[in-house]
Amino acid sequence: MNPLFYLSETFESIQGEGNYAGTYSFFVRFQHCNLRCSWCDSKFAWGENEQVTIVSATELKTTIKASKAPHVILTGGEPTLYQLDKLLVPNKQYHVETNGTILPTQALDIVLPDGHRIQREAMDERIIQHFNWVISPKLKNAQQQVDTTNLSYWATKSWGIFKFIIQQKEDISEVTEMIQKFNIDKKRVYIGLEGVTSESQLQPKLVDEIIANGFNYSPRLQVLLWGAKRMK
Repeated sequence: MNPLFYLSETFESIQGEGNYAGTYSFFVRFQHCNLRCSWCDSKFAWGENEQVTIVSATELKTTIKASKAPHVILTGGEPTLYQLDKLLVPNKQYHVETNGTILPTQALDIVLPDGHRIQREAMDERIIQHFNWVISPKLKNAQQQVDTTNLSYWATKSWGIFKFIIQQKEDISEVTEMIQKFNIDKKRVYIGLEGVTSESQLQPKLVDEIIANGFNYSPRLQVLLWGAKRMK
């Protein structure tokens, strides 16, 4: 199978969140997602009327290689819809931002909510285990009925972190229940604040609750600096 990649946009910026916040990075934002989260800040990546670029693995690798950024952020949309192990370029650190509902090491044949069908082969674990995976399970505040079964897979891997987005302190209790259910090490958990305005991110009392519960806080630097601006 010769994989194709549906792109929403590519750009250079800083990684705004998680365990590599602040690093100079090249972003590959894939089009299409298997979820429809109510507060999604990149709905354009699964909107039907958006302009989409379709490229081969060779073309996308050439684009990645042309960037001077040492970090490559594969995001979306949902990047695990695609054959990410075919995008390896030497001397680049890869990061994958995923909702955690799709297993990369299993072949995929899925029909998305918009009717689009995605097929790909299983990814090679020998390659993707060197990526920094940022698993972002969705809480009830996303207003989605999400099957969290596959979190048991991610909990056994040491490849990255778990990032949760909260709106209020009650969400922290839900995070605690989820990590206890799947035996996720609290040291691997980062919590960020939902919103696309600087005001939404400047909530010291809510961050105090994150600290009090022993979690890492994830800033959302792109929101603080540029708000809802695209390609940032």
